[in-house]
Amino acid sequence: MTTQNNYWQQFDEAFYRDGYNLCDSYLGADFSIEQLFAAQKQLYKVIDQFISLFVDKTNHEGNSPECRKGCSHCCHQTVLASTWEVLYLADFIKKKYPGKLINMPVQKLGDKAAITSTMKLDDLLRFKMPCPFLHSIGGFCTVYQARPMACRIYLSSSEKSCANDLESPNDDSIFPDLYEMPLRAGRLLNEGFIARLKEQKVEGLQTFETTIDQGVLVALNNNATQNWLAGKKVFKLLD
Repeated sequence: MTTQNNYWQQFDEAFYRDGYNLCDSYLGADFSIEQLFAAQKQLYKVIDQFISLFVDKTNHEGNSPECRKGCSHCCHQTVLASTWEVLYLADFIKKKYPGKLINMPVQKLGDKAAITSTMKLDDLLRFKMPCPFLHSIGGFCTVYQARPMACRIYLSSSEKSCANDLESPNDDSIFPDLYEMPLRAGRLLNEGFIARLKEQKVEGLQTFETTIDQGVLVALNNNATQNWLAGKKVFKLLD
């Protein structure tokens, strides 16, 4: 047990340090959203590469993940993302859906946010409704390249366990069979990243988590990014 605890401690420390150093390599005295987005993009690249290697390992061991394109059980749960992640995602959406086409995701975001905005966190974590970015026919993510860290590290060894969780959201004895290593790697990378970001000492900078439906809806506002950089209250803190 002690050996295992030491392993996980070293694992956590390494990924925390990697997240911190990655953020540090992009951010300087002249803090800009371009720097932050570049750092976020690289952070996603790092975790994606790690998960690719992890999947290769599990395949070799005969314990392959059952996640696949078109399987969308997990795309019905509440997804939490950091404030800059939703700004990054909003920027991606604006570029992917130029002009009037942006109304398509905005409508779905608004429909879901109208329901979730009054919910307490405990209720949100049990709430099931299709993600606004889930393609209704193909069952795939329409913003896959810019999806938050929480989506990237959600890797299951059992599709059935995910289906059961979707069908029985209020049964706390049912939960998806997720791999621990990707979850820990992503969480610690994020924690290190956040620690370095806070050292920018931008007064009032919001660095908490929000739901992607509520957060992206706010982030799509033309002034959201600049107001956030200025330390203004842009996002609502979850209860």
